[in-house]
Amino acid sequence: MARIIICIPTCNRPQGLERTLLSIAALDTRHQLEVLVADNDATQSAGLAVVERLASQGYRWPIEALLVTERGIPIVRNRLVETALARPGVTHIAMLDDDEAASKGWIDAMVRAADRWNADVVGGAVLREMDSHVAPWAASHPLLQPKRRGQSGPVALVDSTANVLIAASTLRAIGPRPFDERMALTGGSDKQLFTRMARAGCRFAWAEDALVTELIPASRVTAKWLLMRGYRLGMTDMIVERFHKGRLRTLVSEAPRIVAGVLVGTLGAAATFDRGQRLVRLGKLYRAAGKIAGLAGIHYEEYRKVHGA
Repeated sequence: MARIIICIPTCNRPQGLERTLLSIAALDTRHQLEVLVADNDATQSAGLAVVERLASQGYRWPIEALLVTERGIPIVRNRLVETALARPGVTHIAMLDDDEAASKGWIDAMVRAADRWNADVVGGAVLREMDSHVAPWAASHPLLQPKRRGQSGPVALVDSTANVLIAASTLRAIGPRPFDERMALTGGSDKQLFTRMARAGCRFAWAEDALVTELIPASRVTAKWLLMRGYRLGMTDMIVERFHKGRLRTLVSEAPRIVAGVLVGTLGAAATFDRGQRLVRLGKLYRAAGKIAGLAGIHYEEYRKVHGA
């Protein structure tokens, strides 16, 4: 039996957090669980209130909430990891976002994959649920599709903490404060960490049956948000690559992709009257621009604004 601390960072999304916590309470599992929430909203602390209320109502698992006053996703994740690793006997740390709900078999599917493939890190599938009607032009956009790989098994890299299980021993070996706090509001600190782990020889696996469902708010189903998400992904990918390879090597390896993105995003977008296809092609231009920004050291702080409730 594993002893798992489920860590959830939250910021001003009390409805989403409650949905997440209720899904964890409904897990069908043989493992020993604890839940740790870190609230990054020092003004309203709505996440703390949700945890206190559920705990007072007899929440199924031991649950604790922390307040982290300094804004930044990696800052919160580091506090969660530090607190979780201090618990005696912990074998794994799992992470979910506060806009996700776990399926009943989620945590056991993650542990099975870790055991079967001797993995230090296991990622799982993320389905999407829209909280409002989605226009036809946006429905097929790649950023709104489920995050799936088709089958479980060893993989080269897991790039997100949106649905992840990490061996406690691996986190201890990587050192204190594993998430890069220089990426406080840009996003990408999870990919940065997992890239470091891969370069250190850690093993990764994917659990296709470890399902969670992300709730997508209407504010993230707009042309502006989808384009700027592509820009941000391009930027943070280059921040990660620069960290490991240096600016010059990264520029040389990425230059063909940047040029291709510019061509598809300009000529390709102009060549279609289909709004959805035009947005996808423009997204390649934005992603190329984000890569240029990342190479130049320009930071776009996407997570300064909180979406959803």
